[in-house]
Amino acid sequence: MLLFTIGPSCASELLGTILAVLACWAATLRADEVGAPAPAVPRAIVVTGQKPAADEEVKIEVETPLHSDRYFYDGHVTVTVKDGVVHLQGVIFDDWDLQVARRISKNIAGAKRVVNELEVCSCDGGGGS
Repeated sequence: MLLFTIGPSCASELLGTILAVLACWAATLRADEVGAPAPAVPRAIVVTGQKPAADEEVKIEVETPLHSDRYFYDGHVTVTVKDGVVHLQGVIFDDWDLQVARRISKNIAGAKRVVNELEVCSCDGGGGS
């Protein structure tokens, strides 16, 4: 068995060296941890329903195809939307126009219901007798 005896000055130098080595080793570990990926943290899963469409957006979505349909005259038809319920108001010329207006309005995303307030004009074309 081998025993060493060191003086007080050597002991402090040896202790300083050991502390310096430990400090470098600890710094190296921290540097390695910086590049390491963060531990996996479970993410919260939020389930939400479909956001209800704004009434103005639904109104535009109804008015655009009504206006662009070449067989439907929308000059006397007003579309209003409140809480996703579409109201069709005004005057149309025959039952075919009524069917077209209802078909177009029902196929719009965000329209909960279509309320028909359209009147079929029974006029004779303005000629009078």
